[in-house]
Amino acid sequence: MTANKAEENRRAAAAKESPEAKNSFLSSERTHILRLTARILKHSVSDSDDVFSTALLAVSEALDSYDEEKGAFWNYAALVIKSRILDEIRKNSARDMEIITDPASFSGDIDYDDDSASITLKEEINRKTAVYTDNDLKYELEDLEKELKSYGVDLFELPEYSPKSEKTKSACSELIKKFFDPPPLTELFKKKKSLPVSEMLKRSSMNRKTFDRHRKFILASILIRCGSYEAIGAFLE
Repeated sequence: MTANKAEENRRAAAAKESPEAKNSFLSSERTHILRLTARILKHSVSDSDDVFSTALLAVSEALDSYDEEKGAFWNYAALVIKSRILDEIRKNSARDMEIITDPASFSGDIDYDDDSASITLKEEINRKTAVYTDNDLKYELEDLEKELKSYGVDLFELPEYSPKSEKTKSACSELIKKFFDPPPLTELFKKKKSLPVSEMLKRSSMNRKTFDRHRKFILASILIRCGSYEAIGAFLE
């Protein structure tokens, strides 16, 4: 172990001795935490991003439980940061996944601008996923992250490509459902290792420009439905 790493570990171990020591450590290591979070996410992060707050809390948590004898602090902190980011994804999945959930599967119509309707939807999602543990969802998210990477898609960038307007949400939902209509395009998808765009667009009213804008989101949605993602898939039922 280098002298620098040994010193870092000693500082981390000492930081949990008092709130002042911890705050001092977190303040002095903000840049380090930003860089580490960016490496984990594989994209730039600023201290104004929500994910940085998550990472900062994760490092604080890591300081509380760090044992200097068990290894380097920042290796341990990186694991805690990644775990907490995955937890945040899980918590936000209800919001992100609801845009491709069929409202007809619930009682009554859902107004997405109505807060009470949104809460009802989330309660229903929680009921559907109650049989799964946090680890089930965490492991599935890790597997999905790996599978998406094989298609050149980063799990953490999906919200950027998610449809925002009700019209586009509906168009994406229709396209995804049409993908599985008889005869399903699953085999063609697996054979080509890419979405059969022409065949998909023939089945829906979506234009190519809209498809290209939301391709990564559509791909992820189809992979979830095709794969062994039971806990994540419960959001889509």
